[in-house]
Amino acid sequence: MTDTDADHDADAVALTPDECWNLVSTTELCRLAFVQADGAPDIRPVNHLCVDRVIYIRSALDSKFLAVASRSPVAVEVDGADDADFWSVVVRGVAMQVTSESELHRVGVEHLRSWTAAPKQFVLKVTASTITGRRFPRRALAAPPVYAVPATEDARAAHHGQRGERPDPIPHFEPPPGP
Repeated sequence: MTDTDADHDADAVALTPDECWNLVSTTELCRLAFVQADGAPDIRPVNHLCVDRVIYIRSALDSKFLAVASRSPVAVEVDGADDADFWSVVVRGVAMQVTSESELHRVGVEHLRSWTAAPKQFVLKVTASTITGRRFPRRALAAPPVYAVPATEDARAAHHGQRGERPDPIPHFEPPPGP
């Protein structure tokens, strides 16, 4: 690891699960990552509502909805900034269609307005299995040089040896038990 890598990593601060949920709750736009029916990865910007640590997304009857409406694994990424920092939160979990009228009314998702003109009559909910986040200083860092040559296996092995081993499994915060 170079000094620049160490300095950059030292500037990133892990967020607690409570901090992550607070940030997700203050935003309206996120990205929903999922696997399409043909096995290809996809990611779509969607607006959302967060209630009781569950993320609700209105959707049209489209390929995104059809790919994730029946208990599909997904990831939701939310990014933002405040006066001093940039931050990023990733929620991993399962998406499914909300089919309970009482749940729809309880969470108020009918008031969630779409940013696109397409009518969105259906609602997905993402129930989290993990939530992680990081905060980064809102200042420009020096950019190291970049190279347009293929990385060799020797270079990859040397880099892997410099950065250390990644824990297996990678630790994530578990959400607290729900109601």
